[in-house]
Amino acid sequence: MKCAVIYGKKSAQHHHFIEEGKKYFDKVLGVPLEGVRTVYTEDGSKLMYSNTDLTEFDAVYLRLLGSDLMYGEHMPEVLRENGVYTQMESDSLAIASNKFHMMKILAEGGVPVPRSTYTLSTEETERAGDMLGYPAVIKIISGYGGKGVMKADSKSDIGPITDTLTLFEQDICLQEFIENPGEDIRVIVIGDKTYSYKRVGGGDEGFRSNISAGGNRKKVDPSDEMKQASIDAARLSGLEIAGVDIIEDKSSEGDFYIGEINACPGVEGTEEVLGENMAERFMEYIRTEAAERP
Repeated sequence: MKCAVIYGKKSAQHHHFIEEGKKYFDKVLGVPLEGVRTVYTEDGSKLMYSNTDLTEFDAVYLRLLGSDLMYGEHMPEVLRENGVYTQMESDSLAIASNKFHMMKILAEGGVPVPRSTYTLSTEETERAGDMLGYPAVIKIISGYGGKGVMKADSKSDIGPITDTLTLFEQDICLQEFIENPGEDIRVIVIGDKTYSYKRVGGGDEGFRSNISAGGNRKKVDPSDEMKQASIDAARLSGLEIAGVDIIEDKSSEGDFYIGEINACPGVEGTEEVLGENMAERFMEYIRTEAAERP
């Protein structure tokens, strides 16, 4: 069996999956996104890398981020039309790349999420802040890894932040602030299985718990409700492999919210806290699913 790992320019961990995939596939090909061309013929669409037809592979793992949306969005559909297994559906990248759209999809599916608004201007963001209350969380619609996430403690904080964001033509998602000590739970979903750890915020902006923003990992065993909500969130987003971030509400016993979904969760540094080689678990799952396809 053959597998390709397509990765975007900002991907930093694709080599882990390429190496681990060699345990489960006869051939594993690493493919940079900029090297892929889509070819439309009378027989349908194909994805080509040099002279290699990727639609003749058994599986393709798409390691794509929001910055890859414009070119990579069509790839899941092309692969699936050709009978190639991939871990995401055609609209998954669009959902995971837009924080407000993500919240809307999850809320409509019955998954608990923070109240959110989508705005374009400082005036509308201030009006939304009055409705949600303060403090509030400001997120760039397409941000990831804790980047583009800011906290507004009062209405006076909104103006300077949103003025700067709109200057750089950034759309804004304003969310209610969930009271917690700068922690969240990252649940890695692989099919029906989950692997979890707690991320504790670091630095001066402790409300951001992302590892790339200075956070640390700790062992945690989330509730069954949290695990099921994470699986549901991944499925609603069309993702069979995902990283789901859960925020626990410390002001209310047992309440929690899905804060974000990552279509390409990182695995570096997780083995010690999880006791699992997550890159291997990813590729093992992809091999199993590819083998079961007709």
